[in-house]
Amino acid sequence: MKTLKSAILASVATVAIASAAAPAFAEDEAFLGGEISANVAITTDYRFRGVSLSGEDLAIQGGLDYAHESGFYVGTWASSMDDTFTYGETEFDFYAGFGGEVEGFSYDLGLLYYAYPSGHDGDYLEAYGSVGADLGVASATIGLAYAFSSDNTGNADNTYVYGDLESAIPDTPITLTAHLGYEDGWFDGKLDWSLGASVSYGGLDFGIAYVDTDIDADGYDATAVFTIGASF
Repeated sequence: MKTLKSAILASVATVAIASAAAPAFAEDEAFLGGEISANVAITTDYRFRGVSLSGEDLAIQGGLDYAHESGFYVGTWASSMDDTFTYGETEFDFYAGFGGEVEGFSYDLGLLYYAYPSGHDGDYLEAYGSVGADLGVASATIGLAYAFSSDNTGNADNTYVYGDLESAIPDTPITLTAHLGYEDGWFDGKLDWSLGASVSYGGLDFGIAYVDTDIDADGYDATAVFTIGASF
């Protein structure tokens, strides 16, 4: 459950392509009172909170998750990136959290560690939380992510607040999504937003999203992100 990047976690449609065969453990989902799942992806532009991290080029992505029936989960996710001195060419995320439902409201709390093994001092830790509700015609989520101040963040903390809407069109396989986020800390106030649509067919997920920010610069400007993906 890659909440911050594939749902929330953050909010932009990712383009994915299925592998030829699922991992062996996918044949038996039950494991120690929970389930294991995996996903693979290719995206036309890896956008994180509206910002391109792949140099506005293709990125290959994939993840592995374990979710316990209690609500506890742990997982990892990785993506190729535009090669830079600080972050290198690969991102690995490691996260753990707890989710559930109380009186019709869903919740999700956790910690996420961003690791850049081929970079130089780019790693950082973030805490996140979100609350969701079914509004009938759509489901809504509001959330907050907070990165702790450290040497790798320029000794400054960072806050990201966001809201998501998702609605399935009746009698069709199409789902519509909308996202709005605001980031403060590393940026002196940055807005990002996206509008998207996705459809599942033949075991694959196809999607398209319009993504933009209020910053006029390469890697921040409006773009269309195309997706095709699968999970196991």
